[in-house]
Amino acid sequence: MLRNKSRLTLAVVLVAATMLVAGGVAVASNTGFKINMPLSIAGAGQVGNNWVSIPYFHPYTNGNVLCTQLGLKSNLVTGGPATLVKIDPVLGTTITANCGAASGFTWAPGQGIRIRNTTGTPVAPTSAIIVGSHNPALSLTIPDAGTGNIGSFWLAVPYHTTAVTVADLCNSVGLTSTGAITAPKASVGLLNPVLGAFSTINCGSTTATTTTLTLGQAVRLREPNGPLSFVPAHF
Repeated sequence: MLRNKSRLTLAVVLVAATMLVAGGVAVASNTGFKINMPLSIAGAGQVGNNWVSIPYFHPYTNGNVLCTQLGLKSNLVTGGPATLVKIDPVLGTTITANCGAASGFTWAPGQGIRIRNTTGTPVAPTSAIIVGSHNPALSLTIPDAGTGNIGSFWLAVPYHTTAVTVADLCNSVGLTSTGAITAPKASVGLLNPVLGAFSTINCGSTTATTTTLTLGQAVRLREPNGPLSFVPAHF
């Protein structure tokens, strides 16, 4: 009952075109979104690795445009530029680009990207305004999980997703969590950019039902019984 009430409240808020998020405010309508996304500053290990969901329709034609619009540091400043990262889920390769030299960096709709802030002068932003709109007809495909990052699909979770918890996301995507299949269960990976801690949560586990998603944060999906195609669920 509490879960249903929570979702209803969120749906009403979305219709009202205003939604509160940690660190800022997201404004949504049937056609567009505007979110104030917190961005942690780079530190040791994975501290400051911000995996971000970009709306499926957006004005960021390449990495340099994204960097400029979000106020990220370029390669012309001291302390080094901010970096953008994407992972090819089919090949398992990691593609990195520095802000200021990222004109060739693009990403597919629905693909989450990683923004790493760096210290130095000028001071890196601790939040950024991200805008765009959703494509409700877009189908995404998770490749079969393999070695390394093969099959690691970083999903740009829609800002108006119906999923509240990891378990909700597993169920809405159709990830393997129960049944007669004997292969390992699918998992959802989340990175806390403040602590630099990465968590892998198996679908069907108790932890999946108690772990909530963070608005604006991309998550890693791995499906050992792939490939799996789905259309992200949303209000």
